[in-house]
Amino acid sequence: MGRLFKRILIVALVWAVGRTTRKTRINWNVLESLRQRGQPFILCVWHNTTLYFMTVLAPLKLGVMVSRSRDGEDITWVAKRFGWRPVRGSPAEGGMRALRELLRALGQGQSVVITCDGPKGPVYQVKPGVIALARHKGMPIVPMTYSAPRRWEFGSWDRMRMPKPFSHTVVWVGDPIDVSQEEPETARRRVEDALLRLTRQAEAFTGADRRYRDPSLAADAAQAAG
Repeated sequence: MGRLFKRILIVALVWAVGRTTRKTRINWNVLESLRQRGQPFILCVWHNTTLYFMTVLAPLKLGVMVSRSRDGEDITWVAKRFGWRPVRGSPAEGGMRALRELLRALGQGQSVVITCDGPKGPVYQVKPGVIALARHKGMPIVPMTYSAPRRWEFGSWDRMRMPKPFSHTVVWVGDPIDVSQEEPETARRRVEDALLRLTRQAEAFTGADRRYRDPSLAADAAQAAG
């Protein structure tokens, strides 16, 4: 009963936040254009954005890879309540089976979303699996993030974040990235750099970077500048 109560609370929180936040969507036409053309795509997001995106992206009916861990069971239960199609697996356990399911979904014309830094991190480091998936199917990767200047940040490895109800958020979609003609590591770094830039832009746009300083983003920016 304890786990069921926890799941119900998460669904209620995600639903309430999704219904009450005011959203500014930047470059959202990228997703609309791809869908109108019937072009499946791979949406690439950070793990710490997944709770909010469960409701924001619910109308798209995306497939999503979820870890086989105990926490993954809770996420799967919650995701199904918002119309997602979870595929269980991770790079460390059941990854090949999950990858085959995602390949099948893409082959059937369904777009998918992948948390690029995986279920355990390191944070803001794109895993090679998303590149292999895109190269194999010739699908574009679309980076996406959001920022909220009023939010909760939880004590997880990735500082999972959730906007506070009745706050204003910015959902930012990047331009599609074609990695089919690039070496895997070159493509991986390109996608990682694009998503990091998008994240820093969104945080600066809302002013969240001043209120919620993210050491991992700051360290990456300093490294890039150096």
